[in-house]
Amino acid sequence: MTKQPATRMYRGFTLDPFQAQAVDFIDENKSVLVAAPTGVGKTLIADYIIEKIFSEGGRVVYTAPIKALSNQKYREFKALVGTEAMGILTGDVVINPDAPILIMTTEIFRNMLQEDPERVRDVRYVIFDEVHYIDDPERGSVWEESLIFMPSSMRFLGLSATIPNVDELASWIEEVQDSTVEVVTHSERVVPLKHSLYERSMGFTTMRSVQKKHRKLVADSFDGRPEVQTTTHLDLVNAIKDTYLPCLFFTFSRRKCESNALALGEAQDFLGKTQKAEVQAIIESVLERYPNIESGRWPHLRRLLLKGIAYHHAGMLPVLKDIVEELFTHRLISVLYCTETFAVGLNFPCKTVCFDSSTKWDGVSFRPISNREYFQMAGRAGRRGIDEEGFVFTIVDLNYFDISQFPSMKEDEVEPLKSQFALTYNSILNLVKNYNEQDIHRILGQNFATYQARIDKKHFERQLAREAQQLNQLSSGLCMERENPQCPIVYYKLRQKLKKKQRRSRFIKGRARTAISAEINELMKYLQDIKPAACLPARQKSCESQILEWAELNNRVSSLQERTARIITSGRFNSDLQLKTEILEDLDYIREGRLLPRGEFAAQIYTQELLVTELYFNGIFHELDRDQLNALIVAIDYEPRKGEFYPKNLPFDVKPVKTIIRNLIYRYGVDERDAGFHPSISNLAYLWSKGSSFPDLLKEAGGIQEGDIVQAFRRGIDVMRQIKAACAGQDLILSAKLKECMDLMDRDLITVNL
Repeated sequence: MTKQPATRMYRGFTLDPFQAQAVDFIDENKSVLVAAPTGVGKTLIADYIIEKIFSEGGRVVYTAPIKALSNQKYREFKALVGTEAMGILTGDVVINPDAPILIMTTEIFRNMLQEDPERVRDVRYVIFDEVHYIDDPERGSVWEESLIFMPSSMRFLGLSATIPNVDELASWIEEVQDSTVEVVTHSERVVPLKHSLYERSMGFTTMRSVQKKHRKLVADSFDGRPEVQTTTHLDLVNAIKDTYLPCLFFTFSRRKCESNALALGEAQDFLGKTQKAEVQAIIESVLERYPNIESGRWPHLRRLLLKGIAYHHAGMLPVLKDIVEELFTHRLISVLYCTETFAVGLNFPCKTVCFDSSTKWDGVSFRPISNREYFQMAGRAGRRGIDEEGFVFTIVDLNYFDISQFPSMKEDEVEPLKSQFALTYNSILNLVKNYNEQDIHRILGQNFATYQARIDKKHFERQLAREAQQLNQLSSGLCMERENPQCPIVYYKLRQKLKKKQRRSRFIKGRARTAISAEINELMKYLQDIKPAACLPARQKSCESQILEWAELNNRVSSLQERTARIITSGRFNSDLQLKTEILEDLDYIREGRLLPRGEFAAQIYTQELLVTELYFNGIFHELDRDQLNALIVAIDYEPRKGEFYPKNLPFDVKPVKTIIRNLIYRYGVDERDAGFHPSISNLAYLWSKGSSFPDLLKEAGGIQEGDIVQAFRRGIDVMRQIKAACAGQDLILSAKLKECMDLMDRDLITVNL
């Protein structure tokens, strides 16, 4: 029986039992993994660690999956421990990097562990926020590597959404850290959620009712395709406006976020005169922290804000997102249309969450949102101390209804975490740099994927042993004559086969009739020499049932044997390691287990390391002037959105870059994703570097959104910082040039304002 922790207070609040249990473990200097629903107060545990360790003169690292969350936590923790004690490292922002309390992205922490472990050797606790990101296909490996390379003396706090295999995750961490990990779970929400579907003719309804109506519509339609008036976001807002506001309205499209907000602004105004004055005052207070807003969105967004309506997505300028977030925090926005990034860690609860669709584009195809994604967003519904219930509504379109396109909406059916570990060239280079061959293979056996494979194999082996034993017992009880023609069951099947051939022969002509007649005659002759055993009907029925049971069990055993044999628990990544190591050897990055100059350089680059290294060693960076270099670097690893084109006229010669990329892919066998380059934003970076104003820049941007421009420029600054660090002390001229390049880019609204 789990011991209930004593009542504890923190900051004047009585801690919930799960919070008290977690801080008790922290007081015992233990690592803790907390899995609980969104909005129940997990962050308070992180606050406790930071205050406690800081007051004791220790150091804490807080890692987050996205820069927006890192920036928000930096502002929050500054109020907790003071500006001097706080630092932040997110690639594009470096403030007070030696502070006792450091906020950083998980990638930065992983990089420190590989490049400069002494720098974090005295860190007492690492906080991994949103640790369930470990199964993110693009970035999950970073979490695994961080946990693998973390010193065993370092303790950690992992904060996760509800996941069914939290104990499995904790057991793996215990294994790699060689220390106890205490698991604290909490399944009940402080404010329970009520889930409903919404359809304009049905109102708030259930999945069963929707299915029933859809079946009737299909049956009554001429071609099996219902034709009813489509339910819109305006219908749903109109239904909830008197009782269920404020709401977050999740819309998986930037364009629809904006168009929906504008459409609602034409129909509704949720604010009175006093509230409008409050909105205006908050806008002015936020603007004091920023230069003038240079955005075509601002005039119409401002009009919407004064009506209590807003939108929020990654294509917006940071200042606009800050204003929206500030107003939402002050409960001055009644309806906020947003994309799912608003749900990652940011603490913005509301009364209601709405979905305009149950499917999303994941970069490859449209797919249903997973249960975990659904609850990550739905969990924002319900404000503690304000609402007795949180409400979640999903729009249904009866014209295209398909139940398989909806999440189950049951929290106990959230998908388990699955490792997404993958070997990068950078990882291999750092392994070769810091470990011998034997240690490399040992480390590669420590990832979560291998651990899960071992667990899966043991599970299937136990299941196989049980079912194989059952099969043996069943086999020993089967009739010895079951496969002989004297068995009446076999004899009857042969007679049935004969009759079937005789029926078929009546419809067959020509040579085929001659062939089947020969088969019939041969089978008749065979059967007339057989005398079936005189088994009673009951015995035959029992035998047949046993044979069917044996066949099904035998198939299951065969399937389990094949499945178990396919699970690799040792050397899962050996072939990938060998392939990529050979490529690195061919490229002169590695020789005889040692890093060559190219390898030493690439080991310090975490964004398109091969492409960046080849550009550096081929002198491309050296040949370009500062503005051209800025234009080139923003194209590295840039992912264009739909409609962005490859410009014909660029401010630098792209031919040598294309040659390097072609060589990497076609000569050395590098995957195209490891040589990412798209210069659709390069001309904008060139103009910005030369001093263009942001409004003038936007005139040349075409369909590229202003928020994407800011993010691309910041990403370019991050890449330049990596290159500058990699050539520090060896290439002073380029290092100085890169510093000048960063200064040219990092100005006005590109500068992160914290």
